[in-house]
Amino acid sequence: MNTGLEGKIVLVTEAVRNFGGITALGFAKEGADLLLASAATDEMLEQSAHQASEMGAKVVTVQCDPSDQGQVDALVQKCLSEFGRIDVLLNNPLLPSEARSLEDISFDQWREKMDLEITGSFQVCQAVLPQMVRQEWGRIISYGGLAGFRGSDAMTSASELGIIGLTRGIAREYGKYHITANCICPGGVEGAGQSHPHSFPPGERDPLPRWGTPDEVAFLAVCLASEDAGYVTGQCLLPNGGKYFL
Repeated sequence: MNTGLEGKIVLVTEAVRNFGGITALGFAKEGADLLLASAATDEMLEQSAHQASEMGAKVVTVQCDPSDQGQVDALVQKCLSEFGRIDVLLNNPLLPSEARSLEDISFDQWREKMDLEITGSFQVCQAVLPQMVRQEWGRIISYGGLAGFRGSDAMTSASELGIIGLTRGIAREYGKYHITANCICPGGVEGAGQSHPHSFPPGERDPLPRWGTPDEVAFLAVCLASEDAGYVTGQCLLPNGGKYFL
C-alpha cells in the first residue's frame, strides 16, 4: 500500500501512553516527520523520538498537558514553527483508571478523567483544525476503547463514548475541507492493556482467541491517515479479535 505519508507532518499526543509510541514509529516508517507530545517528558518519550529519528524522521518533542488550553496552543504553534503544517493528528487521550462503581466515584475523579480525555481531545482538535482547514486537507485519528461499545464502569464508558461523539461531529462538520476524522477502539490487545481493568482479555469462544498486538492497532492508524483512506470518515474501527461485532 502506498500511504502517501512521506513528508507529512504528524502530531501525536500522549506519545508514550497506550499505542502512542508504537503508532508514531509506524508513521516514521512511512516517511512522516513527527511532533511527539506528552504531559511528562521522560525516558520513554525520548526513546520513541530516538527510534523514529533512526528511521529517518525529523522529530520534535514537547511537554504538553492536553487539558491546559495554553499548553495546547503552544504545542500547535511549536509544530507550525518547526514544520509549517499539520497533516495528521493522532489524538491518544485515554488515561488508565481503576474501575469503580458509579456511587464510589468522587467528583474530582470524574472531572480529572473528563478533563484529560474529553476536554483535552476537544482542545487539541479545536487547535489543529484551523490549520487543516487552511490546507484543505487533514486526518484526525483518535484512540478510544471497546468500553464505549460493550460498556464497562460508568466513568470509562461515558468518556469513551464522548470521544466517539466528538469524532463523528468533526467528521460531519469538516468533511467539506477534505478533513477526515475517525477513531480506533481496541480491545484485548497485549502490552500495557493486559493489566488494564477494561482490557477485555481473549476468551475461548472469541473468533480469534488470542491477544492482539500493538502493531496490529498501529497499522490501522497508518491506514486511516493515508491518501487512500480519503473516503473513510466518522467511523470507529474495532480491532478486538471478534469480541464485539458492530
